[in-house]
Amino acid sequence: MSNNFQVRLPDNIQDLPINEEYFFIMENGQERRLKLHDYADVYRIPGLYNYLALEKLDYRSPEVMATLLTETLQESGESASDLNLLELGAGSGLFGQAVAKLGVTSITGIDIVPEAAEAARRDCPGVYEDYFVEDLTQLSQPTRELLNQKKLNGFVCCSALSTGHIPVPAFVTGINAIADGGWVLFNVAKTSYDCQENCPNFIDFYRQAVANGELTIEATKSYLHRRFFNGKSLEYVAILAKKQAEVSLG
Repeated sequence: MSNNFQVRLPDNIQDLPINEEYFFIMENGQERRLKLHDYADVYRIPGLYNYLALEKLDYRSPEVMATLLTETLQESGESASDLNLLELGAGSGLFGQAVAKLGVTSITGIDIVPEAAEAARRDCPGVYEDYFVEDLTQLSQPTRELLNQKKLNGFVCCSALSTGHIPVPAFVTGINAIADGGWVLFNVAKTSYDCQENCPNFIDFYRQAVANGELTIEATKSYLHRRFFNGKSLEYVAILAKKQAEVSLG
């Protein structure tokens, strides 16, 4: 896909928090400033998010996580083609695209941002069986019934568990939408993963779920998630678990 835009990074890039990173985009002779996390605006421009993520930021999480999932499946004697995945915070489809290339054929996306669904259909056509623009904790009845019919046995949340992104109740609802014995795949910043006190809510939740025996950790992988606009590395940990029982919030 040819790009109808030009991107310019700031001349003096400071150590901005991840949700404050910005860039300049030139369209039709007009330059404007956008934050990377202005998702609706970024997704609206064909190919922009994928270009920024893959070419400017060396975004590796989709490929790393898809490989961890499919290789662990193979080691367990299971087939990628038997997976019925639900992906929460599916965005423009980069994880779906990565895991589809490795043999997963049934992927259902859900995201609260309408422009994300439009971007996924436009930039990663044919990857998702269905893609819903809904709040997972307040699903419409038709969507709830359709998800039940799918007999989901895998749940993924790729790069959407951080402050200001997917809330814990939505994450819990997604896990509970899949069958017991199903696969649960997510990733978190390494600083969060290593946290000892005053940890983010999603870290406290998943540690408690493991302690309760609701989730069992099957594999973890530490890796370069992406780079900041200033070139510094951002390390993440991918966590692959199996759901043993319905998970609770408390």
